[in-house]
Amino acid sequence: MKKIAFIAILLVAMVAVNTGFAQNNESQNYIEVSARAEKQITPDIIYIGITLREQDSKLKNSLEVKEREMIKALEKLNLDVAKNLTVRDMDSNLKQYFLRKDNILATKSYILKVKTADEAAAVFDALNNIQISDVTLNRTAISPELEKQVKDELLVSAAKKTKENAQILAEAVGSKAGKALYIHNYYNFSQPVTANYTLKSAKRTLSADMAVEESIPTLEISKSSISVNVTCRFEILP
Repeated sequence: MKKIAFIAILLVAMVAVNTGFAQNNESQNYIEVSARAEKQITPDIIYIGITLREQDSKLKNSLEVKEREMIKALEKLNLDVAKNLTVRDMDSNLKQYFLRKDNILATKSYILKVKTADEAAAVFDALNNIQISDVTLNRTAISPELEKQVKDELLVSAAKKTKENAQILAEAVGSKAGKALYIHNYYNFSQPVTANYTLKSAKRTLSADMAVEESIPTLEISKSSISVNVTCRFEILP
């Protein structure tokens, strides 16, 4: 019986302490300020779809020969082909055949991952030079590392802005903003689902004062937006 009574007294004491803290916090004078920080960032992951077709070659090269040509062209761009080039489907290591008129044509599809628009443009150009024309920009993405870096920068920027604004408002009424009593943030970011891009052309430069008329593709990748909203309560000092 004594044990039960002791537990009951302890629970009452805990409730009283928590309630007292809440009342004290509510009665404290404070100023609440919100600030927003936003940044446009360029995706650092670009997925390129490549489909090899035997009819792409006027010499009717086999699919294996075209695959070797493709890999050689990509390696010349200093791309890590072994790491970033994958077969699109699980069973794509087997040739896929389809019938067109009297010819049976073999195809094989790949996904290539690159980091920048310049790398993607170079891939388009290199593959086009070896008569591989079925190349598409599938989608873009933001890496977790880049997302965290930008998010942290925006949080710091927005939090500092709330402190600055709180100080301005407090001084306007003859007071000062003290320490932060409450901080809340809201983060908004959506990974791009599709790749929005513009394919343009530019002259190939051979030297500082010489350029040939041949055009090469340049890509402009649509940027993504990351925003952070921060709300802070600061104590008001006399």
